[in-house]
Amino acid sequence: MTGFAALDPLLPETVDPGAGERLTASLPDGREVEGVLYRARYEGWASLWHSRRTWELAPLDAGLGGEAMSALLGALRQRLARESPGPDSACTVTWPSLDTGVVPALLRHGLTPSAVLAVRERAPVPEVRAGGVDVRAATGADAEDLAGLWLDELRYAALVGPAVERPDAARRLLAELRRTLARGEPVWLAEAEGVPVGLAVCAWPAPAPDRIANGLWARVGTVSVAPEARGTGVGRTLMATAHRELLARGAHGTYLFYSPHNALSSVFWHRQGYRPLWTIWEVRPASALS
Repeated sequence: MTGFAALDPLLPETVDPGAGERLTASLPDGREVEGVLYRARYEGWASLWHSRRTWELAPLDAGLGGEAMSALLGALRQRLARESPGPDSACTVTWPSLDTGVVPALLRHGLTPSAVLAVRERAPVPEVRAGGVDVRAATGADAEDLAGLWLDELRYAALVGPAVERPDAARRLLAELRRTLARGEPVWLAEAEGVPVGLAVCAWPAPAPDRIANGLWARVGTVSVAPEARGTGVGRTLMATAHRELLARGAHGTYLFYSPHNALSSVFWHRQGYRPLWTIWEVRPASALS
């Protein structure tokens, strides 16, 4: 996948599409376009954030345009006709958010924006502190309280985004949180009079994101505020602490994923200085691709 830097200065010039099946389509003028189709199976922890069977299409040319995107999606539809995707399935295309020329083609084929990879470059962090709220680094002793907040967030995310609340979600969230704390990852807890009201689970140094231009980036994984504390400044206080600490550790900036359908996070993150870089377009189940 090449030519992306011309679309957005924070995009890398090339993106490795990974190993997968080559998918080709012909245009009316005789040109041929290519993509890589990767069939992913998400189990366990990962299945809380994805359909279990996902066909992920990666077009190889950043400048392919709407007609070529439509042709590739048509080829994908024909390819899926040989499969039995089942109800717990999806098709996805991850594409630069600023390239709006392909949007009509994606919509015609039934895909809608499911998630956004957003970035915040290094910038001054305002002093914010909600009244009566203290933020501290979380420890292993906080795991069960934090897991409850995370489960609240998962349940809400499943209503408005790609997350899936599965029967074993509570157990898996607690186990993942304990692993995260044991690794020493940055996790912050917000308390009001000693009662947990918010958490921010981050990663530093984050796994190198191959879809962001070079630099050391920290990841903001999950931020959750207790329903009764929303709108009181807890989220802003948490993120002021997280941004300040992560930048002090040497991060070039931070990135995260949010659902554009989430009426809370889509506004909150833009006010925190984030902007969309990549949009994940999705249709569920995979057989609904038109």
